[in-house]
Amino acid sequence: MRSSPLPQLTAPPSAPSPRRPRRPVAYGAVAVLVAAAAFVAGPQASARSTGPAPSPAAPAGSPPAGFASWGELAAAQLPLSEAAGAIEGALGDSPAFTSLTVSVEDRSVTLYHKGGEEQVEAAVAPQRAKGVRVELRSAPYNRSELREAAASLMGRSLTIDGQLTSVHSAGARSDGSGLLVEGEPLRANDTNSGNGRARTAEPPVPWTGTVTGAPAPLESREQDAPLHSGGMLLRQRYKGGPICTSGFVVTWPQRGLDYLMTAAHCSEAGKTWYAGDQDIKLGPVSDRSERYDTELIPTHGGFLHNYTIWSGQPVYRQSQQLLNVNRAAHSYAGEYLCVSGSLSGEVCNLKVAEGKHFTRYKEFSTGTEVYTLKNTGVGFTAMKGDSGGPVFSRNLDGSVVARGLISAGVIGAKTETCSNPAANNSPVECYRHIYVTDVPDVLNQHPGMQIAN
Repeated sequence: MRSSPLPQLTAPPSAPSPRRPRRPVAYGAVAVLVAAAAFVAGPQASARSTGPAPSPAAPAGSPPAGFASWGELAAAQLPLSEAAGAIEGALGDSPAFTSLTVSVEDRSVTLYHKGGEEQVEAAVAPQRAKGVRVELRSAPYNRSELREAAASLMGRSLTIDGQLTSVHSAGARSDGSGLLVEGEPLRANDTNSGNGRARTAEPPVPWTGTVTGAPAPLESREQDAPLHSGGMLLRQRYKGGPICTSGFVVTWPQRGLDYLMTAAHCSEAGKTWYAGDQDIKLGPVSDRSERYDTELIPTHGGFLHNYTIWSGQPVYRQSQQLLNVNRAAHSYAGEYLCVSGSLSGEVCNLKVAEGKHFTRYKEFSTGTEVYTLKNTGVGFTAMKGDSGGPVFSRNLDGSVVARGLISAGVIGAKTETCSNPAANNSPVECYRHIYVTDVPDVLNQHPGMQIAN
């Protein structure tokens, strides 16, 4: 559940599209029980204008110490994020590049590198000239070496704290000194030869491990009329079936189609999604990627689109709002981001912990690259059904930067439950910390794909 209620937001203005008629809907007050599926069809969200989204209200929760508001934090973080992105772009796949971290508290960016001093200095010089504080730290390994080492451990047996485990997550420490590894305890019958996990792995670089449960995919906002937006409720049957959340709207000019992103673990290729509680079929799922836990849902011809996401309160709560998406960007350890799952709503006190790492979902045959977002406040971040929802940072003008998609919940010492508003408030697993995938990585797999005008 949310740590605190969001302030009341003004519902988006209702206006017809000048080029395509849209189904008018309005907020209502009556919930209709569908007996066959035992789901609740909640009050409808208003139809949206194709014009700019209204200025956003402040996110829920208090900002970190040292910042009077989330707007103040965004103003401090933006130049640091832009500098980190420019440095990574300048170094590219250089063997000198290890990682970048951002500290909005210290107003600094730190670049970890393995040699290549002249190239590194050339990459950071333009950012320092802009007044950005960039620190340089030497690292024993570069990004490629650590990625290769992490990928080699996925699904392997490894003894952690004296306990035999199956590795489900592995990734580089942000300082490039080695790996952080997580493993699920192996049962006795999992150690038999023949299942490929009997031989204990020998990590090629220094590592530290933690015994944890495998990540929990969150597989399973309400009346979203075309043109569709990210952050809305997805159902696999009209007012029923498995639930997920749309991520971001993208356009692929080469195919002449618009798509909604969501998580690949939500469904199989060819499955069709419905737009929330409406009898509006979206297209069948295509272009699934297990490595990035992403799939694309074609919605219509790629000539009319709103690059927008729902923010604010979750489904069946009237304080929802549309925000414009203006670009996509990678994320860096230390940044503060927001998520907007359809069932949990917008949560913004989330900090990127370390960099990308590989994790292994039981539903997939390959490893998935994810970031960990840790909730620095109180309350929960996401529940089952929020999968695929947008992960973003806010700009000062009220627009957002697409960062990733909600992928999985990080299992803690005990299972926590929340009330699922889309399933008659039945109990469902919920999580404080989550895994998220990286949107720019997905866009790079589809040359020409656009996520903003």
